[in-house]
Amino acid sequence: MVYKSILIFFCMTLVSCDNSSDLKNQITITIKVIDSQTKQPRINDTVTIRQAKWGIPRRYVEIGQYLTDSLGMATLKINKMNRYSFETDGPNFAFGSDEYGEGELKNNQQIIINVVDPDKKQIKIE
Repeated sequence: MVYKSILIFFCMTLVSCDNSSDLKNQITITIKVIDSQTKQPRINDTVTIRQAKWGIPRRYVEIGQYLTDSLGMATLKINKMNRYSFETDGPNFAFGSDEYGEGELKNNQQIIINVVDPDKKQIKIE
């Protein structure tokens, strides 16, 4: 009976610690997508969020997709202790991306992703 009580107490403590840690590390970030040439916001572009998973090699798992609003922004909540890749794509294969490591993102931080249209991209060959 004593062992059962200890086991239940241990499990409850473990579960409660895990939840408080997740809430403590949860932050809100805003992703703003702009055109690299005009500096205007890009509306209705798709922002894909991927989280790094450990392994050899490291792999990224998609955790969500968001559409930018009329200001070219998408707001989301993430765990600041994870590594993330942010990618955006829009009409005509326009693309932009950024990546942040563990603990690099702060609460209420705005990430700006510059998108380049493929027809405007200049490829430099040396």
